[in-house]
Amino acid sequence: MTPREQAAFAAGIQAARQAVMTAAVTIEVRDDAREVRQQAAAAALHGLAAGLKAAFLDPRAEPDPTTSTCIPPAFADPDEGTGAIGSVYENGVVG
Repeated sequence: MTPREQAAFAAGIQAARQAVMTAAVTIEVRDDAREVRQQAAAAALHGLAAGLKAAFLDPRAEPDPTTSTCIPPAFADPDEGTGAIGSVYENGVVG
């Protein structure tokens, strides 16, 4: 993307975040804001706004190539002695 396109994209994401936050605050100040479904809706909207920021607006850090983000270290090596659900490996078979 060109710098101009990037700026327009970021402005659109920011506008979406502001709309989502406005909706969340509107729900939070309603008379029935104490109801569980209203609280859940407000929480979901706050999560959406945070997700938009994290996914599109925050600068991305370069991943550390020495660590795996897919497989937790405890599950990466079957020679460690335990499996994904705590089973013991015997002859390469989870049992």
